[in-house]
Amino acid sequence: MKTAESPTTTSECSLPDQRVSRQPSGTRNLDFRQIRDERSATWNAALDATVEVTKGGRPDLFLVSVDDDYPVNCSLAEQPNGTHAGWCSCDVFQATTVCPHLCVLRQHAALNELDLPRKA
Repeated sequence: MKTAESPTTTSECSLPDQRVSRQPSGTRNLDFRQIRDERSATWNAALDATVEVTKGGRPDLFLVSVDDDYPVNCSLAEQPNGTHAGWCSCDVFQATTVCPHLCVLRQHAALNELDLPRKA
């Protein structure tokens, strides 16, 4: 398992100053610090999962597969205040607005394994 201290070379990162003005309908505000503290089961499930992340056609779009389950479509962007705006096509997100797929994206971003765009 990787940690926040795992080294990442510059070549593995995309351009850092990408912006996105629109996200899918149903996008919600997400505070991942609060999610980590109050929804630790979901956060930890994402940490322990075997994941595959594929970038989509826009900087905020990703295809995320957790533990060899069917991949789902996700959108995640950082807001000016440091929180995030996210959306996921999975049933868990539709029911609770917090899902392992979005947690995976945030964790990968924290490890500099992918860059999230800023919401304009």
